[in-house]
Amino acid sequence: MPEKSQLPEAILHHTPWDKDSNPIWPATSFFLHRNIAQYSFPHKLTEPQSLQVLNILRQALLQTSHLLKPTYLAAETLHPVDKEFLCEHFLCKEGWQNASYGQAFILDDSARFLALCNFHDHLLLQWVDCKGEWEKAWESLSRIEQAISQQIDYAYSPRFGYLTADPNICGTGLIVTCYLHLPALIASKQLSQVLASQCEESVHAYGLLGNMEELIGDFIILQNHITLGLTEEAILRDLHLTATKLILSEKALRRQYLETHNPEAKDLVSRSYGLLAHSYQLQTKEALNALSKLKLGVDLGWVQGISDEHINEIFFRCRRAHLSQEHQNISLDKKELSHSRAEFLHQQIQQAVLSL
Repeated sequence: MPEKSQLPEAILHHTPWDKDSNPIWPATSFFLHRNIAQYSFPHKLTEPQSLQVLNILRQALLQTSHLLKPTYLAAETLHPVDKEFLCEHFLCKEGWQNASYGQAFILDDSARFLALCNFHDHLLLQWVDCKGEWEKAWESLSRIEQAISQQIDYAYSPRFGYLTADPNICGTGLIVTCYLHLPALIASKQLSQVLASQCEESVHAYGLLGNMEELIGDFIILQNHITLGLTEEAILRDLHLTATKLILSEKALRRQYLETHNPEAKDLVSRSYGLLAHSYQLQTKEALNALSKLKLGVDLGWVQGISDEHINEIFFRCRRAHLSQEHQNISLDKKELSHSRAEFLHQQIQQAVLSL
């Protein structure tokens, strides 16, 4: 980075999926949208009101006992690369480089929790589960939200539930995203058919870029698109059911690959290994796509000497802000960064061996 990062060490040296042991379902993010009753939504606030809201939220969050050494970071004090680093770490769809005065981030040393203050809503709470502890993660976020509610009156309507700047998120204010790695379904072009037959009505699917046209890294994100008229339990149930069905379909295809020694799948894995091992330059997109196939190869036993957990780790560390943080002397020049990424990946997979 061009200067010393202001982010806590726990975030800088801990990638979200590094302890994950599920090769298909590495992570789930839980989001709760809340607003303070006596204030307008953020886009309607005056500057003094924005600062008042920030002060209220800062006191409430920093005082709760449910966070591990919480840190408050005013948006205007953070370098753009720090903001991008947070965005990458928490796999957010939209960047925060333009976040500025009157907005803030609050995170803690768990490296799983993030609060956004005065963005679309006064408060967005996020908890990332990478251990497959679905219920425990949801309970952790719920406890934080309830602790804050003891100090803040949330904007709430008996008819519409929790009120949010986006009417589509009113009700529970709960958004859950499940990250599924489905390279077999995508390569076999069966994903659309499986989604059409297995996806619950309240669940929407998209890729890392927010659409289904370009699926980077072979990841599909499942997300509830209904928050009003459903309980939190119903939202969680529908998502878990859909994710489980997709995982079973992906596992069935992977078993077929093993039983038939599928040459097309082996070719995808070996070509991706060659790209990662020998390229002089790599863009983020092609690196993530190649890591996806290597990850598949590890699960099928076709790649030895590297663990699925390590691939999960470098999936984050090869992205722009993480790479900039790791090699503080590199700039954000695209060509230099692409070469540094390729060199980084050479080093990270040098112990990997194909055993096709």
